[in-house]
Amino acid sequence: LKAHVEFLRFGIEYNLTKAGVAVRDERGAISTEMAVVMAGLIAIAVVVTGILMSKAQSNANNIPDTVQAP
Repeated sequence: LKAHVEFLRFGIEYNLTKAGVAVRDERGAISTEMAVVMAGLIAIAVVVTGILMSKAQSNANNIPDTVQAP
């Protein structure tokens, strides 16, 4: 999982750098723009997770309890 997060972070940094957005300042710390982008992505991930969990729970509740005899 850590490798996937690092890969995603690298991809975001690369694309932001290509777009002319500074992702790190002179000291090597993450810039404000990068922090805002990451916060936005985390918020989107939380919303999508909530939607998927809600849909999964709804589908689980719709499974019939009894099986029809053949």
